[in-house]
Amino acid sequence: MLNRICLKDGVALVNIVRKPEQAALLRSQGAVHVCDSSSPTFLQDLTDALVATGATIAFDAIGGGKLAGQILGCMEAAANLTAKEYSRYGSTTYKQVYIYGGLDRGPTEFNRNFGMAWGMGGCC
Repeated sequence: MLNRICLKDGVALVNIVRKPEQAALLRSQGAVHVCDSSSPTFLQDLTDALVATGATIAFDAIGGGKLAGQILGCMEAAANLTAKEYSRYGSTTYKQVYIYGGLDRGPTEFNRNFGMAWGMGGCC
């Protein structure tokens, strides 16, 4: 549903799915940026999509596991690809992940590889 709304409104959406079949379905519905987390190139694909869209806000239905941290890390990598100067504290681009689901009830895990300008919280 979100894909259809974003396509209609001209909003560049990055879709993350867990299976190739889900990626194919979204692409058949017109999705441009679809990243399959089961793919060995997932992190590079996600970074490329974030560079293309400039997205700095994400919504995560999974909740537990590594996905939220991976999204923030890729947002940071995308920001650094277009940065004008280096900072040991990371980019000044604020990145936010809202966790709104709990498909994985385990702990949310992340590596701090996304600088100092970030947030992660629950919503909805």
